[in-house]
Amino acid sequence: MFRLKTWLAMAAMAIALGQAETAVAGFVSGSELRDSCRPQKIDPVYRLKVAECRGYVLGIADSFDCERQTRLPAWNSRSTVSQEDLVNTVLTWLDGHPESLGYQADGLVATALSKAFPCP
Repeated sequence: MFRLKTWLAMAAMAIALGQAETAVAGFVSGSELRDSCRPQKIDPVYRLKVAECRGYVLGIADSFDCERQTRLPAWNSRSTVSQEDLVNTVLTWLDGHPESLGYQADGLVATALSKAFPCP
């Protein structure tokens, strides 16, 4: 019985991993970020993609603020905006700069936020 459960668990894992998309660690393009922020409602992992998008944008926002200006560009994190506003700001910027979608998303998020909420 134990061997059967172990075999079934390993088979399920192999199937799941076989269907996973190829990813490069540490690199998310602007296009990939935009797609995860706007998945199709019929996508079975719709909520997961939206959460991934929000988490990515907020994580980058925490890294590029005026308070800890260790990286540039930086944004004014003291601005009174919601998490949803930050995500929408980034998406609006990405929509307006389609030529940038192939670049790393972290720099694109930082640029979008710094343009919308510049440091004082």
